[in-house]
Amino acid sequence: MLARYASRRIFQVRQFSGCNFPVVTLPSILQQRDSPTHKKINRNVSSVSGIPSLSSGQEMTIDNMVSSIYDHVSKCGPENFTDEDKKNKILQPRAISDSYRKFVIPLSTDTVKQKEYLSAMGNVRIGKILEDLDHMAVHVAYIHNSENGSLDGPMTLPRTIVTASVKRVDFHKYVNTKKNKSKESFLREDINSSRDIIIDGQVTYAGTSSMQISIRLFQNDENGNLVHILKADFIMVSRDPLDGTKKIRVHGLVAKTPDEAETINQAKEHFKTMSNRDEEPTNDEFRLIHRMYNKLIARNMVNDTPVLEKSEIWMHKTMLSVTEICFPEYQNMYGKIFGGFLMRKALELAYTNAKMYCKGRVAIRSMDHIEFAKAVEIGHVLHFDSFVTYTDRKYIQVKVVASISDQNKLPELAKINNPTLGQEARVNTNVFNFTMESVDNPNILTVVPKHYVHATTYLEGRRLLNNTLKRIIN
Repeated sequence: MLARYASRRIFQVRQFSGCNFPVVTLPSILQQRDSPTHKKINRNVSSVSGIPSLSSGQEMTIDNMVSSIYDHVSKCGPENFTDEDKKNKILQPRAISDSYRKFVIPLSTDTVKQKEYLSAMGNVRIGKILEDLDHMAVHVAYIHNSENGSLDGPMTLPRTIVTASVKRVDFHKYVNTKKNKSKESFLREDINSSRDIIIDGQVTYAGTSSMQISIRLFQNDENGNLVHILKADFIMVSRDPLDGTKKIRVHGLVAKTPDEAETINQAKEHFKTMSNRDEEPTNDEFRLIHRMYNKLIARNMVNDTPVLEKSEIWMHKTMLSVTEICFPEYQNMYGKIFGGFLMRKALELAYTNAKMYCKGRVAIRSMDHIEFAKAVEIGHVLHFDSFVTYTDRKYIQVKVVASISDQNKLPELAKINNPTLGQEARVNTNVFNFTMESVDNPNILTVVPKHYVHATTYLEGRRLLNNTLKRIIN
């Protein structure tokens, strides 16, 4: 998905670049940061599977990347392709290296960008990074399906590429031995807001009309060493711009090296088994819930409700919500609400919920199973509901569900809504799952499901958190 508001901002920057505006003084929180001009800057990022790194001369900024997508799609010309082309045109397979691209978020030199990305804690807002990841996934997907391997050329077939889901985003830890002699890991979400960020990505799997885009993020530490911040896998789909329900074929992938073959095979296997949320509970999980409720009903009751321990809390008591109107500012070039904006809002709500839950600072460790089930339109009333689904020691699993409720925009809801009975029908559009880590308070409350619906959510959160712990913690 591509944000039109981002393209509009680029146009404004170009339009005003020749004007003499007064110099803007940075906030004191930025002035306290290390000046990157006095540090050794290392941009030597090699891509996945041993692909050579791009030279510094080929490096583009994130705004250039967004602008190039907008220009490329505007020249699509779907009327120039026949139905015969869409069905039978031969699409030559591409190599992973053909789609590899690298860009920079120029925080060291662009004061406007610094303010845009600055969080309340003085580091980079992770929500803004999610928007950039979404843009990057779209860019790489279009590169893979362009006529000459560049967005300057035409598309091989008319297509609209959108985000179907985000398989996962894993945040890494790193060790700062200079500041921390005990070599305890610093949380990698503390991204410096005055140093450039490097983002690279490539296609790692291609099906009939879907693709997996793998993206990484890097930044130099205070010693000039390039540090790996995160890795993300986006699932993109190709659709007919004249009929969004019809699939448009994409180019396949061919391996040129053993490393590329391994990358494609791993992505293919993950692609098949990337979701386990619809699996029925196992026998062990049934026994877990059974034992939990047996213990609950044996406790003292108040109004037929078990009395929890001081270290426990009902799942429904953890809910935190936010509602807003969808304005044109956040639409993408297809006229829908930008997926990166939805991810940012969900993440910021989940982060706030986790911070309130553990009464201290938290860090984002992973995002899993992010789904885009239904497009969000301009003018929709958009709800985000978050709640803690599972906890294990200092780790917290948070789920956010986005939904829309607007009878004027959704006539099918008018028959269901009944204000007299306090009913408000909604249509779910997105689901987000986040794994957080409590930094300041290792003794957090244990969440307890009250009924069967919450019990299934509890089991889903347990699976996601356990998978995260196995994958990036243990």
